[in-house]
This record gives sequence, structure tokens and C-alpha cells, in this order.
Amino acid sequence: MDSGAWAAVNGALRTEMRLDVLANNLANVSTNGYKENDITFDSYLTGPGPEQFPMPDQSFLGLRGPGDIPFPFSSPATNAVAITYPAAPSTVTKVNQGALQLTSNPLDVAIEGDGFFVVNTPQGRRYTRDGAFEVNSFGELVNKDGFQVFGDNEGPLVIGSDPISIAKDGTISNKNGTIGKLLRVGLPEESLKRAGQNLFEVPDNQVTNLTDAKGGFHQGYLEASNANVVRGMTQMIDANRAFESYMKAIQSLDGLDAQANQIGRLG
Repeated sequence: MDSGAWAAVNGALRTEMRLDVLANNLANVSTNGYKENDITFDSYLTGPGPEQFPMPDQSFLGLRGPGDIPFPFSSPATNAVAITYPAAPSTVTKVNQGALQLTSNPLDVAIEGDGFFVVNTPQGRRYTRDGAFEVNSFGELVNKDGFQVFGDNEGPLVIGSDPISIAKDGTISNKNGTIGKLLRVGLPEESLKRAGQNLFEVPDNQVTNLTDAKGGFHQGYLEASNANVVRGMTQMIDANRAFESYMKAIQSLDGLDAQANQIGRLG
């Protein structure tokens, strides 16, 4: 396989990765508090010499270092030119604000501005923008998966069964007075890692409490997904066209290889 075919195969695989990301965004346009992903693309210019850039294995995923860059040649005599390959080193989470939608449910809470809710899972603390909460049999505030919602005391919020009101700063009150306050934390966008169930995880030392951040909590509202259907469909069409172009290039180059082999046998 020549260098052009290797580059086309690599490009097709990167585009397939982008299609997977876009499809997941579109599947979550109705998920409360969902934050869409985007994939970062880069290019890598190789240098000659199989010792520096060996033949690849079957995986083209990720960019981990020069030794993992796909390179088509096996001897210094033919490996004499630099080749540019597409790379997709990571995905990023876009944390821009989703629209706030009125539900009038007193246990629904939306965050305006920066920050995340903190929930207690069997794997430890996790973070979410989905504020569709409930009260469990112990009177604790929990999310839809039953995970306890943390207050600013770094523990579960016990609110009981009485009606509650939630102030903009997160203070929770009932007829007897203040019973707790929602914890709101800041997370570095570049460190966000999806942990399933619309949750994120980050290293504990990168979490900061947000006490004076702009915006606040809105009781009776939920934050909608920030994924946009029209934009997502347009991007899917563009990515599909790119994938088809790569596949046509692979087929054309494969046909040229077959013709060259046929001519070689006739000679």
C-alpha cells in the first residue's frame, strides 16, 4: 500500500471518530444539562527513516508519540520523504450554557453560569448540570439515578418531605427555616472526563467551590442540552461527505496498485 492510501485510510478513521462524536451529541439533544463533545484535529509531519517511524499496528487511534504514527514504508531506500497524517488526539467538552426551561417542579434546579452540582456515587464524587432531583425514602435530595446531592457541608442534603424553596444562592428553606445549601463547584473544562449517566469526573485537586460566581440557582427550571440539532445535522452531512471522499480515494489508489502489479507481471 502506498503512502497516499495510508493517508486516506487514516483520514477515514479520523472522520469515523468524528461521526461517532456527532451522533452521540444528536442522541442527547433532549438530555437535561448535557454538554456536547467536539473532537480536536491536528496534523503530523513525519520524517524519513523506519527506525524513527516504524510500521503501524492495526490501530490508528490517538496520537501518543512519534513511534505510533502510521508510516507506510519499510526500508530507508523508499522511506525518503515526509508524509503528513491527520491526527485526532482528544475530544473536548463544550460547557457553554444551555437554555433554561420552566418546569414549575420545586425539586428541579438549574444553574445559570459556571459550575456543577456534586453527587455521591459508588465510585466517589461526580459532577453534573442535570438538576432533575427527587427525595428518597430517607428524605435526602437525590438525582434521577438515586445518587445523593451534596450540600456546602460536603455531605448529603436532607430536606425531608415538607415543601421547600431554593434561593438564588442555593440556600434551601422550609417552613421551619434554613435546612441546607446546594454545593456549586467549578471544574476545569480541559480536565472533564465523562463518567456515564450524564456525569463527569475530574481530579479532586482541580475542583473549586464557587461561592461568588455570576448567575445562580433557579428553582423550577432545568437546563436543556447545549447540543444544537441543526448545527449537528450539518456537521454530520459534512463528515459523511468527507468519509465518502476518503473511501473513493482508497478505492482509486487500490485500483492503481492493482494495475501497477498487472503491468509488472506482464513485464
